[in-house]
Amino acid sequence: MTYLKIILIGMKGCGKSTVGKLLAEKLNIQFIELDDELEKEHFQAKKKKLNFREIYRKYGQEYFRKLESSVLKGLVKRADNNNYILACGGGTPLNLINQKILKQLGKVIYLKPDRDALYKRIISGGIPAFFANPNNPISSFNAVLKYRNPVYEKLADITLKCKTMDPEQIVKMIQLQI
Repeated sequence: MTYLKIILIGMKGCGKSTVGKLLAEKLNIQFIELDDELEKEHFQAKKKKLNFREIYRKYGQEYFRKLESSVLKGLVKRADNNNYILACGGGTPLNLINQKILKQLGKVIYLKPDRDALYKRIISGGIPAFFANPNNPISSFNAVLKYRNPVYEKLADITLKCKTMDPEQIVKMIQLQI
């Protein structure tokens, strides 16, 4: 029996969670939000309830990425006989260890929206911690995108250029390609 395992990657705000939930609902399979799994694992380790942003701010990027890798390794162990959609954090694929694990976990789909729309979505929630220069958010955004885009494209089995598509349209596109 073949299992349906889809990994969604892309920048913060590209629609991974929204699309992932919709797709999982349409296919009647489990949706996994990596950030939620990370929070659970952190709580088990530290007995302190924090959301993923708080974990990143309080413990730093190195701890966060190690925790992320640990969560992904745990998913590999329990994912064998399951169908699922996994929505990753925007930085998850930047770690080489995570890249290998993501490839083990399933078919990797990069959601690549319109650059301007993505910038507006990201900034609408405030300037994110991963922007190097908060005083020049557009410059930071462009630098992050320039670095991440080739990583995402190399890792992806499918790159979906979803420039003007709404989540329902993106789900339909994914369904046509899986």
